[in-house]
Amino acid sequence: MVSLARVGAIALLFVAAHLSAAPTAIVGVTLVDPSKDDAHAALKDATVVFDGDRIVAAGPSASVKVPKDATRIDGKGHWLIPGLTDGHVHFFQSGNLYTRPDVADFNAVMPYAKEVARNKAHLTSVFKVWLASGVTSVVDVGGPFWNFDVRDIAAKTAAAPRVEVAGPLISMIARPQLELDDPPIIKIDSPQAARDLVARELKRKPDFIKVWYIHQKGDDLAKQEEIVKAAADAAHAAHTRLAVHATELDVAKSALRVGADYLVHSVEDAPIDDEFIALLKKNHAIECPTLFVYSGYRLALSNTWKPTPDEERLGDPQILASMHDLDKIPADKRPPIVVRMMEKPNIEPPTIAMQNLKKLRDAGIPIVMGTDAGNIGTLHGPSVFREMAMMHEAGMTPLEVLRSATVNGAKAMGREDLGTIATGKRADMVLLDADPLADVGNFSHAERVIKAGVVYDPKVLIDSIR
Repeated sequence: MVSLARVGAIALLFVAAHLSAAPTAIVGVTLVDPSKDDAHAALKDATVVFDGDRIVAAGPSASVKVPKDATRIDGKGHWLIPGLTDGHVHFFQSGNLYTRPDVADFNAVMPYAKEVARNKAHLTSVFKVWLASGVTSVVDVGGPFWNFDVRDIAAKTAAAPRVEVAGPLISMIARPQLELDDPPIIKIDSPQAARDLVARELKRKPDFIKVWYIHQKGDDLAKQEEIVKAAADAAHAAHTRLAVHATELDVAKSALRVGADYLVHSVEDAPIDDEFIALLKKNHAIECPTLFVYSGYRLALSNTWKPTPDEERLGDPQILASMHDLDKIPADKRPPIVVRMMEKPNIEPPTIAMQNLKKLRDAGIPIVMGTDAGNIGTLHGPSVFREMAMMHEAGMTPLEVLRSATVNGAKAMGREDLGTIATGKRADMVLLDADPLADVGNFSHAERVIKAGVVYDPKVLIDSIR
């Protein structure tokens, strides 16, 4: 039987190919099925066999036949979970201080064009960070048209997660600070303009159309709703789902009334009510609460952000090295928002959003784990562990958190071949050395990550980009 150390060496040598032409069996592992209840989620002494990128058998070791030519991995003392999905990321953003000049303008010390060029050139490293964190699938819900190139590059890259994307955000407000030659956010003033932008995006076959539904004081909500409806109708006519950023209760209800399929933030301004839940159920909509991102901004811009042990171990080294640049940026070059936040840090958690998450959970609404990674202070990859900890703090059990990052993540992607470990499913799995159902902190204990049947050692992946 092959040891984990040996598997790590194999992954290093053959990172771009399957372990071998023969099948692979993980034997004696505790198999976790997040689609089941607490009493039935963990199957001890299980065996999982995968051949190529498909699982060909999964069940009790006593009943699963291991092919004679299979490579065996000893799973005793380990837990096997489906590969994780982050349902809300942005590849055009890096997570560092310089990635959103519309929020904090650091052009005096780092031109935004240089930051974007770095992000484009650094994609393969970011892909490895995601895999090393146990995340085998991500959904990028909005960015420049080069987002579609990100999806194509990921599909051709061995050490990369599965990637779904949306194109530029259909927005109620302009963000000129982000407008280079390919803006990620485009202000739309009419239903026809929304239809026109959707038509441009549909040529690239997006997985979602995304609306940035920002409603400011004095705005006409009814007129804004007409724009969102036009986008929804055009998307649905092409069998494409509508994702919406709507963080106020009235705005979120408006989005649902005209057909939103996926709310990528929690309501944060007021407690949700029965009407909101009824609208979610009517649309068969899902919600991604993205709790930590608010804290990420506050921590980073107040210069109080500190990496967790998981981020130190798994984070992108380039980004980690820049997270305390405020220590060396002269005071006269710090953006006003940073000056204010450094003088008076506000690190309060998003209490209302967390309370609303508990209500959604109690109402049986499908909840998807997502980080909004790429925003300032929310790193690609290991930020999932901060997010899952906050979801647990909000009232979800470890099993429910896992379900949000697997079964419901697959639902967000529209993928029936992902989310659980069963015969016929894709071989996307994470081998943990600690019980994920006992403590959400154990989700970060990946010894091996398997994506499309290829076994990766997280340490080897990170070491390859250092």
